[in-house]
Amino acid sequence: MDPDTFFFKKASNFRDHGFEGYEAYFRHCEGSSPKVVLEGTPTYLYQRTAPEVLSRLDPIPDVIFVFRQPSDRAYSHFRYFKDTKVRIARGVSFREFVTLALEEDPLLTKMTTEGASRIIANSRYADYLPLWLECVPRERLHFFLFEDMTRDQRSFVKVIAERVGLEVEFFDTYEFKKWNESFRIKHPRVHGIRRELGRRLPTGLRDRLKSTTASAYARVNVDTGRSERTQDEIDMIAELDQYFEPLNERLAELTALDLSAWHERARASDSAGR
Repeated sequence: MDPDTFFFKKASNFRDHGFEGYEAYFRHCEGSSPKVVLEGTPTYLYQRTAPEVLSRLDPIPDVIFVFRQPSDRAYSHFRYFKDTKVRIARGVSFREFVTLALEEDPLLTKMTTEGASRIIANSRYADYLPLWLECVPRERLHFFLFEDMTRDQRSFVKVIAERVGLEVEFFDTYEFKKWNESFRIKHPRVHGIRRELGRRLPTGLRDRLKSTTASAYARVNVDTGRSERTQDEIDMIAELDQYFEPLNERLAELTALDLSAWHERARASDSAGR
């Protein structure tokens, strides 16, 4: 991990501590004898450390990239930080969010996180791939689409399993569970009070209270329904599709991915916005 990223940890990182620092993340696996070791860190795409270090390993590991349509990714980030995390004020529109993100305005970092404030820059996937293609042999790089994963999880995972040497048959009956589902907080002020009270409590007590009250709190202040897109949001998504079009074409050239589904969705959004 590069030291200038907010994920960088001084106590456990490769740059300062070599592989011992990196191995700290796998201590919970001690005593096991895995056939394949997997780990997932989306921000590796934007880093110099990861491709440079991985390319020096013997054997060079497989690296899997899963790309989501940039406009959908930006909108998903917006809804997550506005509805679920309640970090963006209800009065802030998606258009204002995108404007701040395009400028990488520090105000957006204060409202969300450093990663969210770079959501537009980090969705310019083709800008970051050349270093990976330069450092890592092409046969070790595997490119996929998020949309294919959501459409058919089982087939998607089985393809990856075959690529990295896992037992494909294991996933024939595997039960895929939903994790980290988004939701909408009904009353942001109530949520803010709960969060502030949590900050004042010892970690252990806070976690126990959060666990024991989660069900009741969800009934009172959580809405699992999806937010309806406004016309301006639909228009902004169409504008983003146009912004990313040349970048996505470059991505297709670099990866040989079929992005026709992205183009069709973009054309549909453009028509809806007119």
